[in-house]
Amino acid sequence: MDKKECAMLLTLIERQIFISEPQRAEYLRGYHRGIVFHVLGVSDERTEEHQHRMLMDQSGSDSGDPSVDSYARGYRDGFEGMKPESPSLTSIFSRPPLIAV
Repeated sequence: MDKKECAMLLTLIERQIFISEPQRAEYLRGYHRGIVFHVLGVSDERTEEHQHRMLMDQSGSDSGDPSVDSYARGYRDGFEGMKPESPSLTSIFSRPPLIAV
């Protein structure tokens, strides 16, 4: 992924954050930070990023806070250059409709 593709992906992710359920939004926030580091590489803030990465590695799916777990999973996926997870079908169908019928 080059920088132009990354910029388009980040714009899409930023838009999705605002329309997503809270846990999905946290996943996307983590993914956003991870993919930026993945694409741009080591920055001047590498020590802070390394500490952040260590914290995310320590947070498995058992932190007790679903938001932290979602953010950590997103960060790891982005950091490793993976595609973002698709939202689950249950979360899509469990949302109330945007237009009243």
